[in-house]
Amino acid sequence: MVQEAKFELLNYKAKGKNYPDNKDYGYALTEYLVKLHDADGEVVNYHITDYYNDSEEIIHTKIWVLEHNVLDIKLIENDSKLGKKILTFITNEHHYRGDVLESMYVKEQYDKI
Repeated sequence: MVQEAKFELLNYKAKGKNYPDNKDYGYALTEYLVKLHDADGEVVNYHITDYYNDSEEIIHTKIWVLEHNVLDIKLIENDSKLGKKILTFITNEHHYRGDVLESMYVKEQYDKI
């Protein structure tokens, strides 16, 4: 019996630019914790961070595997097959992210006119 891979959104946290833990970055950000149950039965946790500019647009996203050893951080490319699946899942699960991306797209189309 083949098992399908399944994502699960465990948690998310939005931090404003002036949030005490975030003061060194100068960006507002949203952090997500996602668990993947892959088809082989392996379970992997991913940490995703969206960084926002002052116009509340996403300017950068980082994805990495959560490991017990911080020195072994494995970054996942956003444009990779896995990266795209993770970001699509988050966008579908967390409506604020979807709304931000939609407004960014509308603004981009408006700027082209």
